Amino acid sequence: MRTRTLHVVAQLLGIVTLVAGCTGPVAYMNPGADLSFYRRVGVAQFLTLADDPKAGQKVQRVFVTELLKRKDHEVVAPGYFTKIETDVRNQLNIAGDVLLDSAALQLIGQKAGVQGIILGTVRDYRMERVGQEEYPMISLSLQMIDAPTGQVVWDISLGERGGPKFPVLAIGETHTLDELLTKLCRNSLRTLK
Repeated sequence: MRTRTLHVVAQLLGIVTLVAGCTGPVAYMNPGADLSFYRRVGVAQFLTLADDPKAGQKVQRVFVTELLKRKDHEVVAPGYFTKIETDVRNQLNIAGDVLLDSAALQLIGQKAGVQGIILGTVRDYRMERVGQEEYPMISLSLQMIDAPTGQVVWDISLGERGGPKFPVLAIGETHTLDELLTKLCRNSLRTLK
């Protein structure tokens, strides 16, 4: 009887730990921002700090898809927005791996006809060995900038490793980079309200 009680208590503690560990990402939202103003947005090329030189492109593509699915904003076609961004970078002599300053963002915003510009930086994008298994690891930072003023409207940094959340239970495992990336993009956009 005592063994059964201990087993039930252990299960309850596991459930409480699971629920307590399910907090979402913490984001900054500018208290003076009116999100209804940002009807049309553009997504700049994501910078890559990860070992995979294509990580920024991969993350940006999934992020744009998730942003489009929400239907909260009209999103400028990525190819068109990238062309405008590249033209402004060339005009102002800003390398592709350098963050855009307020003046560049304002100029891009004017040329693209957007109220908001979303910037991204990918810090980690890799498979990581844990014991005998490999699990995905992704971390990124996102910002939405007010195009007319260059002010930060929204900012979030998040990261996660896939794999089991508990050593014994196989609940909520994430095994691929794509699966984890989609989850992170969705979680980040939930904070943009």
